[in-house]
Formats: sequence, C-alpha cells, structure tokens
Amino acid sequence: MVDSRHFRRGATDVRKMAMMVAVLMLAGCDGGKPAPTTKESPADAVAEAPTPASSQWTIRVHLKEALSDMTYWLVEHHYPSYVVKVQGEEVVMIGPFDAQEAAEKAKIDIDAALVKGHRLSQLEVVPPKL
Repeated sequence: MVDSRHFRRGATDVRKMAMMVAVLMLAGCDGGKPAPTTKESPADAVAEAPTPASSQWTIRVHLKEALSDMTYWLVEHHYPSYVVKVQGEEVVMIGPFDAQEAAEKAKIDIDAALVKGHRLSQLEVVPPKL
C-alpha cells in the first residue's frame, strides 16, 4: 500500500523541479532583445600589428585548415602560440625562441607532430626583426 504522504511529497518535488527548470530557462531568455554588440570579443582578440622588433625567433604557421582548429591543436599539444594580423590576414605564430637552433629544433618536433596528427599546415622559421 502506498502512503499518501510520500505520494504528495513526490508530486511536490516534481513541481518544484519543473518550476526550477522554467526559472533557469527564463533567466537566460533575452526577451526578444538583440544581443549587445561589442567591438571585439576577448576570445577573438588578435594583435593588429605584426610582432614588434625583438631578438627572438618565431615559427610562422601557413594554414591549410581553420585558424581555430590549428590554435586549439597547438594549445592541446602545449606549444606556445599567438595570433597576429599581417597585412589584414590572421597568422598563427609559435614561439618565441631565443636562438635559431631552438626554433629549428621546435619546427622539426612540431612538423613530426603535425604529420602524426594528419595536419596539413606548413611551418616556416622567422628570423628576429631588428
């Protein structure tokens, strides 16, 4: 036999849960208002100028796939990378490296990882800008 006290409490719990779900759904509702536009979101922020003059070497990635896919892959594999705009085009850079030998070694390691991961992008060691 079912005790009516437990049945009522169960129905109340279901109603409370439904009310919580409805409140949470409405909390995210914008009421039909358009989303506010921002000049630049932090996730898509890129430097507007090429890398500044430095004595450090970098590796430029010539993309054969989506920029977001490549940057995600680099982060996932613990390679220090950043995005810059060069002549209006977004470019992925890896580094910086203190010496050309370090940049060349990193290029070889990253090339091997790219091949293993079936990635098609090409790498180029970029000398420091003086």
